[in-house]
Amino acid sequence: MSPLSTSEVQAPKALDIQHDTDPAQDHGPARRIPHLGHALLFFSIAWLMLNLCGAIVFAAAHIHTEEAARMHPILALLAEALSYALTLAISWWLFPRLWGRSFLHGIQWNVLAAHRRWFWIVPIAIAMSALAQFATHFVPEPKNSPVTAVLQSTAGAWLMTILGVLLAPLAEEIAFRGFLLPALATAYDWLALERTPAGFQRWQNSTMHSRAALVFATIFSSAPFALLHGAQLDYAWGGLGILYGVSLVLSIVRIRTHSVACSTLMHAIYNLTVFAVVFAGTGGFRHMEKLLH
Repeated sequence: MSPLSTSEVQAPKALDIQHDTDPAQDHGPARRIPHLGHALLFFSIAWLMLNLCGAIVFAAAHIHTEEAARMHPILALLAEALSYALTLAISWWLFPRLWGRSFLHGIQWNVLAAHRRWFWIVPIAIAMSALAQFATHFVPEPKNSPVTAVLQSTAGAWLMTILGVLLAPLAEEIAFRGFLLPALATAYDWLALERTPAGFQRWQNSTMHSRAALVFATIFSSAPFALLHGAQLDYAWGGLGILYGVSLVLSIVRIRTHSVACSTLMHAIYNLTVFAVVFAGTGGFRHMEKLLH
């Protein structure tokens, strides 16, 4: 999202969105990364790892039917965590080879921004989590969702807390704020590009996204983020609506700070606040039956 200076070039007759230039004068890896092709590849890897890890984990536990799998939500959570870890490991190796730059640079991780801005990110995340939990009292919630099933045991609560504070925010922010959001913004700007020599020249000389593209990307990348948690919430639309609003805030933070690390920190603190409330309300996860009342 930051400008990148380039040498002056003449506007091409045809533009290749992958390489930002005429194919006859290919300059190598695309400058606008991640674009939609990269995002599609990342989510394809994630989908493949989720299915592969689920198959392996349930086969190791001698569970071979979908009905039996639903009786073991902790195993499903473990499979999901393993798939997240493998997806990130594969992406860390693969995408630098496509981009010609480091993975963290490519997704605009920018950890220094998080170091400088944590003092306002943390309280906003806590306030947003408290507001979201308050809002859940006014929307219908499922009583027997997969999340509730995991939280019925102390071990399940601790496992979900660890994964929800550490691994899930990292993987989900990289997926939706590191890949999908900039990819949608780039696609919007490409489709809206003025097909004139001046328009092509601006495309060549800058990698900044327009305000309209960022608004579009924020709105439309937040929908799949909310739907990712649909199965966990038994597709209760009130809860998904709250998560959609949370995603909008996380996207705005990522855009304003130019840092996926900042949105990841906010996401982690948001989740930590949720689990801290559950921890306090259940006597340190020892009386999980209180969640059902």
